[in-house]
Amino acid sequence: MRGTTWLASGILSLAIASPAAAEPERFNRFNLRFNRWFLEHVLEPTARAYNFVMPKWGQRRVVAFMGNLEGPRDILNSLAQAKLRRAGVHSGRLVVNTIAGVVGLFDVAGDWLHWTASPETFDETLGVWRLPPGTYLILPVLGDFCTRSLVGWTVDGVLNPLSWVPGPPVAATAGAYLWGSENLIATGMPSPRAPEGEWEAYRQSRFTFEPYETGRELFFKDEAERVAE
Repeated sequence: MRGTTWLASGILSLAIASPAAAEPERFNRFNLRFNRWFLEHVLEPTARAYNFVMPKWGQRRVVAFMGNLEGPRDILNSLAQAKLRRAGVHSGRLVVNTIAGVVGLFDVAGDWLHWTASPETFDETLGVWRLPPGTYLILPVLGDFCTRSLVGWTVDGVLNPLSWVPGPPVAATAGAYLWGSENLIATGMPSPRAPEGEWEAYRQSRFTFEPYETGRELFFKDEAERVAE
């Protein structure tokens, strides 16, 4: 918990003390350009190597494992939003997948028992409590946030069991975040042995971005839809 708390404090301090407070548009556009460069020249090439050594079966196991770690977040936010049935489903998923699914490597609850429920975040909880979204921010590496979603993201990080691992601050949390990001990019790639046609289609679609203004509108639209669910 200590590690994620320190990370949250650092990110919030950055957001408050940065030029975003005075020049949000300029700050956001600079970070958007950086994030696009970082994706194209760092994350995507690394994910290509990861995709080569990690088979698709293993990538799916990572997705399931990371999803299982979000169980405490989903349970507590469901309760905070008075979604008792959904909290029960998330509780059952966490128990079954942790025990029968080998610490969450397999989604036994979803695949065999058909126990599924939408994720719940503290950002959504704050929205249900009628807190406004606040200022739109794009942070380096981390991506799009509004003030409310940034606070929600940090609180959800504290609820992730990896944040309770003793050791250097943020090591486990940051490592898992980067691993999950690389794995997510790799899951969108064809298999290394896929036909050239699949790779050509991937290359043509991998770096298509909405204009800044459109991206901002879509972000707030998605935020409103999640809260309304």
